[in-house]
Amino acid sequence: MSKIKVGVIGAGGRMGKAIIQVLSLSKKSELSAAVVREGAVYAGFDSGNHAGIKETGILLSTDLQKACESSDVLIDFSTHTGFESILNAALSNRKPLVIGTTGLTDSDKALIHSAATSIPIVFSPNMSVGVNLLFKLTEIAAKVLDEDFDVEVLDIHHRHKKDAPSGTAMYLKEVLLNATKRTESNVIYGRHGMYPERDQKEIAMHTMRAGEVVGEHTVYFLSSEERIEITHKAQDRKTFATGAVKAAEFLHGKSKGLYNMFDVLGI
Repeated sequence: MSKIKVGVIGAGGRMGKAIIQVLSLSKKSELSAAVVREGAVYAGFDSGNHAGIKETGILLSTDLQKACESSDVLIDFSTHTGFESILNAALSNRKPLVIGTTGLTDSDKALIHSAATSIPIVFSPNMSVGVNLLFKLTEIAAKVLDEDFDVEVLDIHHRHKKDAPSGTAMYLKEVLLNATKRTESNVIYGRHGMYPERDQKEIAMHTMRAGEVVGEHTVYFLSSEERIEITHKAQDRKTFATGAVKAAEFLHGKSKGLYNMFDVLGI
């Protein structure tokens, strides 16, 4: 059987390079296009060499339309600024799309839901197998512990990351709100100055950006008697890239619809 042809958008970035590395070893899929932003100095370079592996024969290109035409599935790990044009290209070419781009707005997410009525999409704040287990374990713990425990979330990433809290941390927040039947009014983001005594329903979000941390998330449940910590630490971006490639392979042949990593992993 021929391999699934995967076009990578945002191929010049850290995640794009990691996805190209994973595709080079895949038995089910292969790189078909590698799209970079307009004006990128490395446009025209071999995508394999740019990713630190042997030549792939696929050059880094700014031609999104050509990438759509040559691919069975698209993976987008670019920036949120070009998101709408990428989504429209996938729609007009009827291509399945894996969305790993972070920092998307509520209006962007509404566009994703609309597009999923026409094409299959996997949208997840984090493609890692381990992080999706973190989501599930957090849900279970929150339902069991509820108001008997205070809840805090810590998100740590490298100094280059622009959005804060991370998409993963924001999804953890949603998991906690749904599991405990609380609302955004119960959430605070960091602390500074004088505060009243902690409210029983409060959920606090904290962010660190330093060094070259790939990604670390911890959910703390604390009572007066004990503390429970659920932590995921990414040691290599390949964990996210592997999940993204799994998602692309999952989408191939799927009908229209919006899927998440729980669907991909069968959780």
